[in-house]
Amino acid sequence: MKIKELALLVKGVAEGDEDINITGLSGIESARLGDLTFAVDEAHLASAEHSDVSCILTGDSTRKSTKSLIRVKNPKLSFLIIYNTFHRQESKNAYVHPTAAIAGSATLGGNVWVGAGAVVEDGVVIGDHVVIESNCVIKKNSEIGPFSHLYPNVTLYENTKLKKNVILHAGVVVGSDGFGYVKEEGKIYKFPQLGSVIIEDNVEIGANTTIDRGSLSDTVIGAGTKIDNLCQIAHNVKIGKNVLMAAQCGISGSTTIGNDVTMGGQVGVADNVKIEDNVTIAAKTGVIGVIKKNSVVWGVPARPIAQVKRQIAVLSWLTKNFKTLSITKGGHIGKD
Repeated sequence: MKIKELALLVKGVAEGDEDINITGLSGIESARLGDLTFAVDEAHLASAEHSDVSCILTGDSTRKSTKSLIRVKNPKLSFLIIYNTFHRQESKNAYVHPTAAIAGSATLGGNVWVGAGAVVEDGVVIGDHVVIESNCVIKKNSEIGPFSHLYPNVTLYENTKLKKNVILHAGVVVGSDGFGYVKEEGKIYKFPQLGSVIIEDNVEIGANTTIDRGSLSDTVIGAGTKIDNLCQIAHNVKIGKNVLMAAQCGISGSTTIGNDVTMGGQVGVADNVKIEDNVTIAAKTGVIGVIKKNSVVWGVPARPIAQVKRQIAVLSWLTKNFKTLSITKGGHIGKD
């Protein structure tokens, strides 16, 4: 596509030669003639100018360049839009591998693609344009919405419901029993796990993440949420819309997470906790109580990030100066 056509696509303003044909996209380091890249600031723009790149997506306020530019509000987002245009995935034709086992009572929509060794049990309903790759197991009465994609070795336990355009990467397990037990007189009894899992539209879940079904209510993952690899979501958890959860997070049972929450890697959340909307939780934080909306928290236990930084600064100062400190008769700390 020509630069002027790409500018229209992303609602940007072209500068320089608008008729150059763009044939590929790349990062700055690997940019070649015919490529488009993006620069979010002056430093990245300078780096891009030293490459063979043909066009640079950049912001409204960056300086002029000897390279052709497309000025946009958000260069990174515009790069994504153009990338998706260049790599628009075509729908696969209907296909079921000879080694796949499809129950007679299962319902398959149009253009469903099923790979080798996949198992689809009784009562399963699969929407149009779904891809189920090799060795996936879809157990009884589950539902998979249109345009969803299950990568190899995904397992959906019975009654799991995926809505539209859900992406589950390799090894994801959805709907296994939650960790629910009752201990009495030296014995451990398993509590019934009667709920299911509902995953709403446009959710993407990373490799080897596990999501337990509810015990007495459903586990729910809200629309637009993105969960990274190796996360654990326990029974009855309710996750809101557009949540970002980085790798190795663990969410204990019956926790509620609001909309637009961002969680760094290895965050741990205790059971029955409420995290309100628009919260940011830094990596390795331990959440044991309510987190109010619009908060930014860090630490174990979770505290406002500004408070934690002050505490670290004070601790650092005390570590350097404790040998010179003395306690006065009045109980005050002073220096010798």
